Amino acid sequence: APAIAELPEGAGCSARIDLVRQEGAVVGIVAVLEPRDETTPRPRPRPLPCLTGSSLPWRYAVERAAELARSPEPVLLTGERGTGKTALARELLGPGDLQLIDAAEHGDLERDLAHWAAGSPLLLRHAERLTQPAVATLNSLLDTHPDARLLITHTPGTPPGPCLQRLLDKLAARTVVLPSLRERTEDIRELLSALAPRPAPGSPPLTWTLDALRALEQHPWPGNVTELAHVVQALAEHRRASGPVRRAELPDTVREGPAARPLSPMEHAERAAILETLHRHGGNKSRAAAALGIGRATLYRKLREYEG
Repeated sequence: APAIAELPEGAGCSARIDLVRQEGAVVGIVAVLEPRDETTPRPRPRPLPCLTGSSLPWRYAVERAAELARSPEPVLLTGERGTGKTALARELLGPGDLQLIDAAEHGDLERDLAHWAAGSPLLLRHAERLTQPAVATLNSLLDTHPDARLLITHTPGTPPGPCLQRLLDKLAARTVVLPSLRERTEDIRELLSALAPRPAPGSPPLTWTLDALRALEQHPWPGNVTELAHVVQALAEHRRASGPVRRAELPDTVREGPAARPLSPMEHAERAAILETLHRHGGNKSRAAAALGIGRATLYRKLREYEG
């Protein structure tokens, strides 16, 4: 009977091999290529459709979080308010049954955490707002169920208490820091399209003049993507003018831009070192960041600060 040989993945076919014999000895083979049945497509990684952005800091954070979430262990998403921690957590946990506990709004956290079935997915928001007893309960649960399907969001601020610090230390190796919008301003134009409401039939989509785009990209966005979404939503709902959005239509704080401040001698020296290292590495930011001993996100942020 002929043998069937599987070719490397992507070949799209298999080979049926017949041996050619002469006087009992194998003197050759005849290989017939046959298309492989591809009616059942191979599973692909589930996309994250709600998470707009193609900048390096953002894609790195999303891909790292997705990698960690593939194993059934807790993941901590941390970052400034409005950076997309909850949106990312919801996407990572998937569309199935999900228990949500928000420490900023919840009453009896200890009871709900104690009643949580560790096998079911849980999204715990605002870990920084957990009471000490609630953190102690959560630490105990994680000690008992280290493989819990749990995503926790955390917004840094005031120094954490000892129980919360123990939780943060426990999850340090499974923590992803989401970049602020200041650290990924190249995503703003893409975000504007994603955040704009769908126009009414016959109405044009929301567009922006170059001057308005420059103002949006120079704004520090302390509220990050959430703040940008509010600006886009307000313009879409209340704007009466036609044509692209002009700089004059933006909120005062965005339109006027941040006040420039003179650099200190140390900042001048740091800026010179960064520019010299970039020049030495042919403008490659990843190599320059490695040579400087800082992260890529930090390098992007410092470049924006010094170029502003």
